[in-house]
This record gives sequence, C-alpha cells and structure tokens, in this order.
Amino acid sequence: MSIIKILVFGSPNKNFITGVTKAGQINVSAGPFDALLLLGNAFDSDSRESDIDDVLSGKIELPIPTYFYYTKLLPPKIVKAIESSQNGLIAKNLRCVGDSSIVKTSNGATISFSGPECSIFDIERLKAQKAVDVMVSDHWPAHIDLLSSSIDEMISSAPKDSKISDLAALLQPRYHFSPGQIFWEREPYRNQGYLTVEGGGERPTRFISLAELGNSYKSKWFYAFNISVPYISVPLPSNTTENPYIEGARATAAEQQANKRSSQRSTDEELLFGNGMKRKRQNAEDQSNEDKILGKFDGKSGQVRKRGNNRVFRSHMKAVDPSSCFFCLSNSQLAQHFIVAIGDESYIATAKGPLPSPTSERLDCPGHIIIIPFAHQPTLISIEDESSRTQTKLEMDKFRARVSELYLEQGYHPVAFDIQKSSNIHFHIQMVPVPNAKISLVEEAFFQAAETNGMKFVDESSLEQDFFRLYLPNKTLYMPLDSSKRFDLQFGRKVLASVLELPDRVDWRNCVQDEADEERDAERFKQLFAKYDFTNDESNLV
Repeated sequence: MSIIKILVFGSPNKNFITGVTKAGQINVSAGPFDALLLLGNAFDSDSRESDIDDVLSGKIELPIPTYFYYTKLLPPKIVKAIESSQNGLIAKNLRCVGDSSIVKTSNGATISFSGPECSIFDIERLKAQKAVDVMVSDHWPAHIDLLSSSIDEMISSAPKDSKISDLAALLQPRYHFSPGQIFWEREPYRNQGYLTVEGGGERPTRFISLAELGNSYKSKWFYAFNISVPYISVPLPSNTTENPYIEGARATAAEQQANKRSSQRSTDEELLFGNGMKRKRQNAEDQSNEDKILGKFDGKSGQVRKRGNNRVFRSHMKAVDPSSCFFCLSNSQLAQHFIVAIGDESYIATAKGPLPSPTSERLDCPGHIIIIPFAHQPTLISIEDESSRTQTKLEMDKFRARVSELYLEQGYHPVAFDIQKSSNIHFHIQMVPVPNAKISLVEEAFFQAAETNGMKFVDESSLEQDFFRLYLPNKTLYMPLDSSKRFDLQFGRKVLASVLELPDRVDWRNCVQDEADEERDAERFKQLFAKYDFTNDESNLV
C-alpha cells in the first residue's frame, strides 16, 4: 500500500507565477507532494508574456508534477507549446492533459480530468474507466447540493452539469474537485453499488469546490490531502449523506412523470414538437385536424387541398390516437409553425430544440430539419403497401437531396441520420448543416462513438435488420443494432454536438426557443428552401 499526497489549486488565471511560489512554500511545509492539480484556467489572456516565457524556458520551474486541462482562455504561446509537445508536457513538471484524460501517477493514483471543452464523446470514453481515485471537472455536477445541510444561495445557484453528475456516479471518485466562486466542501456521500474494495464495505465521495487564487472573497483556494492506494475501507464518517445523484434522478423522474400526459410520448417525437405543446383548435367541431393544418377539406373527394397552391395530396397516414404520436398530421397537438413543406407521402419541418445555434452564419437560422413520412410506422420496410413504401422512400430521398443542395449553396455540408428500429414509434430522418471546416471530423467521430458503444459501421445492411444509418456527403453508412438491447435515440445528435463543439446543446430541452423565435426560424428556412421546394411545382398536381 502507498500513501499519496496530492495538492489542488483553484483557478490561477493570471496568477500562475504566484501559484508556483505558493506551491513551493506548501511543498516545503507540508510535503513533499506527489501531484499538483490545477482547476479552471492555469493561464488566461491577462497572463504576462514574460511569465509565460519564464515557465516555458525552464527559468521558473514547478516543484511538483503539475497537471492542468485545456480551456479557451489559454494564451496563444501556451496553446502552441501544447500542440508541439509530446503528451502535453510543455515544461518540466508541467503537463496539459487536453480536454479530458485519465492520468495515473507514478505511485498508482488514478485521476480523471474533464475540462470545459470536454465533449459527449469524451465523457463516454471516460466512463469506460469505471472507477478513479480523484476526479477533476470544470463544471459542478448536477444535484450535488441535494441532501447537504451546508448550502447557501451561492452554492444553490452555481451552474451545474448533468453530464458531470452522470460521470461522477459511474466513476465514484474518492475526491471530486471543481472550480467555483467560493470554497465549499460538501459532506461525504455514499456510493451505493460500489464494487467490493479491500476490507469490504463502501467508499464515500467528497466533493470540494475551490475558489480562484487571489479571489476577492478571501475564500480558500487550495486543498491538500492524502490517499492510500489501493483503497482500504474504513467506517463512513458520521455526516455521510445518501447519494445526491440518486436523489436527483428520483426527483427528475417524479417531475417528468408529473408532466406526462395520459399516454407516453417517445423522446424522438418530442424532439420535433416538444412536450405539452398547446395549439388552439380552430373550428375543431366543423373540420378535420388535417383541414386545420393544411387547408381546405374537399368533402366530395375526401382529400385535403394544400394551402399556397392548388395541389391536392392523398394522406396515407395510419389512423392513430392524436395523443399517441406527435409526428402524425392527425395529432390535434401538432405545432403547425414548424412545417416547411408537404409532399404526397411525407413532409419536412424544422426541429424543436435544434442542435445548431439559431445564429448560424449565412443561414440565419439553425437549419436543423426533420423529414417525416405520413405513414405511422417504426421503419420504412414496415409500410405494407409496396407502392406507398416505394413512393415514400423516393420522396424522402428527394427532400433530403433538395435540403442538401440548400446547405451546400450556403457553405455547409449535409449530414443526416435515421434509426430504423422495430420498436420505434414513427421513423424519420434528421438533417444538420455542418460547416466546411468540420465535415472532415464527422465520419471518424461516429466511428469512434460506435466503437465506444461496442458497435461498428458497415457499408451495407439488410433492410429487415434494425440499424442506425448515417448519410454523409459522399457515402451512406450503416450501424447494425441488436434489437434486444436499448439504443440511445440521441446517439446521432450527441456525436454531432461533439464535432460542432456544442456541449451545451446536446439535450434538445436546453435548446427550446420561444414560439415566436421558432416561427421566425421556420419562416427563414422556408424562404431559403423556396427555390428547392418541388412541392410548389404546379406540374406535381394530382
């Protein structure tokens, strides 16, 4: 068994040299320490050039092996040194671990780092570690303040991230550090289900937030501690609480259950229309829901005449309870303002809670589009009528081709994906515009994410089999799915969020806009799509 001494500093920012001096003093008085972990910004844009030069040249040397993670505030000289370094070692005893990393010290301590630029893919990769001694994250974990008796308003209002709480719940670190405005040491919490450790029993987690070095609150900015490797179980401290993440999950589940309507709605349906979307019925007693959405109903022919032109289209929708499917046009809750164009077998709509930012350059709208068939089926092959199935595929492909042309003209590359899974409710295709500078990263990102989840992409797949399909500008790839296992319906969005460096937009619920903004973005996309919209071609009248 080894006893390892670790020192942790809050964000140094422009005070890196002061931090080096303090580290030397603490190392002499309380050390020697095996590692120094820096939270937040090791350097920032206000760091003096001469200080940076002194560090990189070795004129100023750190007394302890020191680790920091990448942030956008790092000065150009530091970034350049990182890029040209071997394994992030930019000076003696000073190493950048990148956006995320698992570091094992020379004497066996395992440390997990997740910086502010840590993507969903990075998080998934870190989860493979299973357990660590120390966890460092730039963000506080969601729900960490639950069950604690030592919180105040500043702690309750501190920004928190559910991805970090998910990671912490899995890694079950002995110590978890994050930067904050003030110092806060939470009571230890239990890690139920932790695999047996030496001596049996459990090992608790201590979460600690450190203020930045030189903070105006005069709050504690460093923390020193010892750990034994391997861990030897000891009695839990008397102030140990239950696990806050389990409590948070219960609270979230209860809230979600309370908000559910009488019937279940799938997440992929809500991605377009949301939960609880209320639309006023207009003369609902006198006209069908299709009439309300699409135009005048012809009682003689039993067909709907589309607004904006004189074309009549035939509905091939499967009759369903309006509350059971938010992709079906027969749903009385359908939010009309998302719809962009309606064909004979399918329609396209802007996405609720879009992945790209509403301020995307050139498009002036997110550009996240969903292509939805009328047929209420889990997969394309499930459409029983062969003619309808063929026409649905051809029309959806045509919509995808036309949207792709729009993206390319506006300086973006089209990336689309769909999930053909027998347990789906209503299949659809999602399309996202990817900037030219990012498109080369997409294929590898999906390959790595598939590998992380124990799957792989292939060039072909049987339409009878469940699969995830990825449409790239120059190829189509398939990832076969095990129908007996759960598959994350947000897989495609998560990977693209990583590529586009949009960690805050992974969950569509965090991206929901006001209805006025949704209408504006949909109208903007309609304007862009107008010259590609084959449904406005009078030759298509039927």
